[in-house]
Order: sequence, then C-alpha cells, then structure tokens
Amino acid sequence: MNAFVRRAQRDDTPTLRLLETEARDQLTKFRGGDRLGLEVPIVGDHWAERINSNEWLVLVAGFDAEALGYLCVKFAPPTGAPLIEVVYVTDGARQLGLGDGLVTAAIAECRKRGATEIDAYALPGDRETKNLFERSGLTARLLIASKNIEE
Repeated sequence: MNAFVRRAQRDDTPTLRLLETEARDQLTKFRGGDRLGLEVPIVGDHWAERINSNEWLVLVAGFDAEALGYLCVKFAPPTGAPLIEVVYVTDGARQLGLGDGLVTAAIAECRKRGATEIDAYALPGDRETKNLFERSGLTARLLIASKNIEE
C-alpha cells in the first residue's frame, strides 16, 4: 500500500461528500459537536467550488488510489490565522499516519502562503484529534465555554 496526501481534485467530490457525512455523524459523540456542526457549514454538493477557491485548501489522504481522509483549511478567518476547520480520517484507516500527513501538508502549504500561525478546531473529549494536533506542535490557546440561556 502506498500512502498519499495531495490537494483534492474535482474527481474527489463524491468521496469528499461521503467523508463529510461520516465526519459530521461523529460530531454528536463530543460536547459542542452540535454547535460546531451549525457553525461550520455543510459543503455537500459544493466541493468543486471549495476545491477551486483561493479561500480554501482541501487535501485528501489515503492509500493507493483510495481517499480515506480529508482536511480543510480556511484562509482569512476572523482571527487572521489559517484555520483547520475539519480533519477527518475514516475509522478503519486511523492510526496509520494519514491524519499526521494531512496536518503536516496543511502546515507546509500555510507557510508557503506566508502564514506565521495556524489554528484548528478540536472538540472537548476528542482525544484523537487533540493528540493529532499536539503531535504536529499545535497546542490549545483558547477554550470557549457556552450555555444556552433561553427561557
């Protein structure tokens, strides 16, 4: 098996739709996942536009010709630093280095574009994602606590 990490291409859109659905289904396992699901819009049928946008970097990773994970970086978010909005590797392909490859490639691309920092989302209790980011040198700098106060 030959591992790869590369920029997503138009041909990847069906796979990206499936991986996005899997990733969003897993949000419910973690505190704050429902809220993050509302704040990070579903790409759905618009992957081709995202892939071709200068505002986004979309990477895919997998083995041989099969993409088993993806990562999306948004450039120019409110903080100014590029933001990894999502990194996801399908359950059966975890612990094989694909997530590390995606984050490493994202950091390299952000450096090429002149960024000096990078931010990323990780939900409370999502130890796998937190560990992935920490292996790449990303550490927590902010925790946002919230409570619904509707009556």
